[in-house]
Amino acid sequence: MPGVHEDIGSEVIPNPQEYAGTICPRQFTLRDRVTVATLVPFISVAQVPHGLLGYLSDQLNKEIEKGDTYTMIDPIPLEKFAPWWFANIGAVMLLGDIQDVHDVQLMEHNGTDWTKVCLGSFNIRPNYPGRSSHVCNGMFLVTDASRNKGVGKLMGEGFLEWAPRLGYTYCVFNLVYESNIASCRMWDSLGFKRIGRVPGAGHLKSYPGQLVDGIIYGRDLSPEGEESITQE
Repeated sequence: MPGVHEDIGSEVIPNPQEYAGTICPRQFTLRDRVTVATLVPFISVAQVPHGLLGYLSDQLNKEIEKGDTYTMIDPIPLEKFAPWWFANIGAVMLLGDIQDVHDVQLMEHNGTDWTKVCLGSFNIRPNYPGRSSHVCNGMFLVTDASRNKGVGKLMGEGFLEWAPRLGYTYCVFNLVYESNIASCRMWDSLGFKRIGRVPGAGHLKSYPGQLVDGIIYGRDLSPEGEESITQE
């Protein structure tokens, strides 16, 4: 079945833009219990400063080049990355207490070094077209500046808070390589269930001569789904 973005004539149910006003920047305290960071939502790629887009694109391509987590082989040019990553709702985690998108744009104007401030990003999008587009998916990116700060799980918590507000009722992550232990542990701890396995799904750089299985994760986004979340 084609992905939702390949089905040009398919109506999206729900339309995230109708619900965008229900989400706003959310502040977190990082693992050191002192440092404050903000998860900022962007409802349009036009809202994202060009310099920040460039940094996120570079970080994604660096991860693609490692060849162990994403399915892609070739780097994605900035002009394709920007409208693809922020096609629906995108979020960026930045150091500091940030109130809105305009603060981020002002940071760009003032010459902020995104390599020191940007901790990660994710997006929320339909996983299927048309009548199943209330089931969402997302891609996550953790940057060099955020290693060992617990950023991945914090973004996962933000994802789980915002996705149902956007009208989604269930989430599916189609392929998480089982060799990506940190990612698997994170989704397990956030209440996701291992609803499937794809044998030999990944031909990864760190595992030459062998194929790595992929795990399919799913989670109910209703309040009942929160009961299975565990603490690290």
